[in-house]
Amino acid sequence: MRTIHVATTLPTSADRAWQAMQSPATFRYVCRGLIGIPALTGRTEPLRVGERGTAWLFAFHVIPAYRHTIEVIEVNEKTKTIRTNEHGGIITTWNHTLHTELIDEKTCHYSDTVEIDAGPATAAVAALAIRIYRYRQRRWHQLVQ
Repeated sequence: MRTIHVATTLPTSADRAWQAMQSPATFRYVCRGLIGIPALTGRTEPLRVGERGTAWLFAFHVIPAYRHTIEVIEVNEKTKTIRTNEHGGIITTWNHTLHTELIDEKTCHYSDTVEIDAGPATAAVAALAIRIYRYRQRRWHQLVQ
């Protein structure tokens, strides 16, 4: 098992980031260009605790990668934290925590922390995950502009 942590400071309020974190549209935006999930197309409802689904992930929106399962285990408005348990393909564990916190009225700290287990491929998957989350956080900056 490996844990990765990627964080950034966003030029927006923690409340605004929190609202965006709960939206499937935000997920589609920050992943655009890398990962497509057609099953989320048109979905507007915020994430809900207990929600679970399995869908195909498409690398670069065209190459079928694998079927990915996600379960939302926490959506905590007080701490502005979302936690999911995920798996699929060679990945047996992908426990993702998204968190934002106030720095000041116009700035927040945003982070992604992921526990990853992919057997012998764990180190490679963790290295790829760091690059994916850095990309996603760059897209977060574009989104909040």
